[in-house]
Amino acid sequence: MKHYRLEDLPETTVSHAPGIKKRVFAQGQKISCIEKMSRAVLEPGDTARPHAHEGGYEIFYCAGGEALFRINGVDIGLGGGDCLVVEPGDVHEIKLVRTRTELFYFFAAGG
Repeated sequence: MKHYRLEDLPETTVSHAPGIKKRVFAQGQKISCIEKMSRAVLEPGDTARPHAHEGGYEIFYCAGGEALFRINGVDIGLGGGDCLVVEPGDVHEIKLVRTRTELFYFFAAGG
Protein backbone atom coordinates (compact mmCIF):
# COMPACT_ATOMS: atom_id res chain seq x y z
CA MET A 1 0.00 0.00 0.00
CA LYS A 2 1.19 3.48 -0.84
CA HIS A 3 -0.43 6.71 0.37
CA TYR A 4 0.37 10.06 -1.24
CA ARG A 5 -0.65 13.54 -0.06
CA LEU A 6 -0.74 16.24 -2.68
CA GLU A 7 0.93 18.80 -0.41
CA ASP A 8 3.87 16.42 0.20
CA LEU A 9 4.67 16.00 -3.50
CA PRO A 10 7.23 18.32 -5.12
CA GLU A 11 5.98 20.62 -7.84
CA THR A 12 7.79 20.23 -11.17
CA THR A 13 7.33 21.58 -14.67
CA VAL A 14 6.03 19.66 -17.66
CA SER A 15 8.99 18.97 -20.00
CA HIS A 16 7.15 20.05 -23.15
CA ALA A 17 5.38 23.03 -21.50
CA PRO A 18 7.59 24.72 -18.87
CA GLY A 19 4.80 27.09 -17.81
CA ILE A 20 2.64 24.19 -16.62
CA LYS A 21 3.27 22.88 -13.12
CA LYS A 22 2.49 19.32 -11.99
CA ARG A 23 2.80 17.01 -9.01
CA VAL A 24 3.40 13.36 -9.83
CA PHE A 25 1.76 10.53 -7.88
CA ALA A 26 3.42 7.10 -7.85
CA GLN A 27 6.70 8.28 -9.42
CA GLY A 28 8.94 5.29 -10.10
CA GLN A 29 6.24 2.79 -9.10
CA LYS A 30 5.42 0.76 -12.18
CA ILE A 31 1.75 -0.11 -12.28
CA SER A 32 0.55 -2.27 -15.15
CA CYS A 33 -2.20 -1.55 -17.63
CA ILE A 34 -5.26 0.36 -16.41
CA GLU A 35 -8.33 -1.83 -16.89
CA LYS A 36 -10.99 0.44 -15.43
CA MET A 37 -11.39 4.08 -14.39
CA SER A 38 -14.38 5.14 -12.27
CA ARG A 39 -15.78 8.05 -10.30
CA ALA A 40 -17.84 7.63 -7.16
CA VAL A 41 -19.49 10.14 -4.87
CA LEU A 42 -19.74 8.84 -1.32
CA GLU A 43 -22.18 10.24 1.21
CA PRO A 44 -21.62 10.46 4.98
CA GLY A 45 -22.19 7.03 6.50
CA ASP A 46 -21.34 5.05 3.34
CA THR A 47 -19.04 2.05 3.84
CA ALA A 48 -17.47 -0.73 1.75
CA ARG A 49 -16.87 -4.15 3.26
CA PRO A 50 -13.36 -5.66 3.55
CA HIS A 51 -12.14 -7.29 0.35
CA ALA A 52 -8.97 -7.86 -1.71
CA HIS A 53 -8.08 -8.07 -5.40
CA GLU A 54 -5.47 -10.71 -6.18
CA GLY A 55 -5.19 -9.74 -9.84
CA GLY A 56 -4.35 -6.05 -9.68
CA TYR A 57 -3.89 -2.68 -8.08
CA GLU A 58 -6.69 -0.33 -7.07
CA ILE A 59 -5.73 3.35 -7.13
CA PHE A 60 -7.93 5.92 -5.39
CA TYR A 61 -7.65 9.69 -5.92
CA CYS A 62 -9.74 11.85 -3.60
CA ALA A 63 -10.86 15.02 -5.39
CA GLY A 64 -12.64 16.32 -2.30
CA GLY A 65 -14.20 15.28 0.98
CA GLU A 66 -12.92 12.98 3.70
CA ALA A 67 -13.07 9.21 4.15
CA LEU A 68 -11.39 6.66 6.40
CA PHE A 69 -10.00 3.55 4.71
CA ARG A 70 -8.57 0.49 6.45
CA ILE A 71 -5.78 -1.31 4.59
CA ASN A 72 -4.42 -4.55 6.10
CA GLY A 73 -5.66 -3.40 9.52
CA VAL A 74 -4.14 0.11 9.27
CA ASP A 75 -6.47 3.13 9.23
CA ILE A 76 -5.67 5.73 6.54
CA GLY A 77 -7.49 9.05 6.30
CA LEU A 78 -8.02 10.16 2.72
CA GLY A 79 -8.83 13.79 1.97
CA GLY A 80 -8.90 16.11 -1.01
CA GLY A 81 -5.68 15.77 -3.03
CA ASP A 82 -4.70 12.39 -1.54
CA CYS A 83 -3.90 9.29 -3.59
CA LEU A 84 -3.95 5.75 -2.23
CA VAL A 85 -2.49 2.75 -4.07
CA VAL A 86 -3.88 -0.58 -2.85
CA GLU A 87 -1.57 -3.40 -3.93
CA PRO A 88 -2.66 -6.87 -5.04
CA GLY A 89 -3.78 -8.92 -2.03
CA ASP A 90 -4.16 -5.92 0.33
CA VAL A 91 -7.37 -6.30 2.35
CA HIS A 92 -9.09 -2.93 2.17
CA GLU A 93 -12.37 -1.33 3.12
CA ILE A 94 -13.99 2.07 3.50
CA LYS A 95 -14.70 2.35 7.23
CA LEU A 96 -16.24 5.80 7.41
CA VAL A 97 -17.21 8.66 5.11
CA ARG A 98 -17.09 11.88 7.12
CA THR A 99 -18.26 14.34 4.45
CA ARG A 100 -19.53 14.03 0.89
CA THR A 101 -16.49 12.60 -0.88
CA GLU A 102 -15.59 12.44 -4.56
CA LEU A 103 -13.28 9.55 -5.46
CA PHE A 104 -11.73 8.64 -8.78
CA TYR A 105 -10.46 5.10 -8.82
CA PHE A 106 -8.58 2.98 -11.28
CA PHE A 107 -8.05 -0.76 -11.51
CA ALA A 108 -4.76 -1.84 -13.05
CA ALA A 109 -3.82 -5.42 -13.89
CA GLY A 110 -0.74 -6.79 -12.20
CA GLY A 111 0.45 -8.56 -9.16
